[in-house]
Amino acid sequence: MSVHARLGVAVIVVAAVGTLFALWARARPSAIPTVRVFVQLCAVVAALEAVLGLVMVVTGNRPGQAIHYFYGAATVIPIPAAELLARRVRPESEMLYLLAGVAATALFGLRAVTTGSM
Repeated sequence: MSVHARLGVAVIVVAAVGTLFALWARARPSAIPTVRVFVQLCAVVAALEAVLGLVMVVTGNRPGQAIHYFYGAATVIPIPAAELLARRVRPESEMLYLLAGVAATALFGLRAVTTGSM
């Protein structure tokens, strides 16, 4: 299993844990700052995975299915988009956006992993 594939699994796990943290923070507002940091960590891991994937493409490695490019890109977008949208809502609604962002990252990541292997 390549580093890219292993990091893909890590993205899914970190985003799934982030989803659980965001759910938990809905009930415990004092946890919101911690969850914000964890969600940003999820975004960084997903971005590193995307950069590694781009390096693989440049060096001639191709995914098993072309749709992997879509799912790879879609894995990176939800968290930054959610953070951008969350700035425009009341603080008590912020966790809903972050929850949606990390959940989408986990789901797109899962699909990316299943379409990437040859």
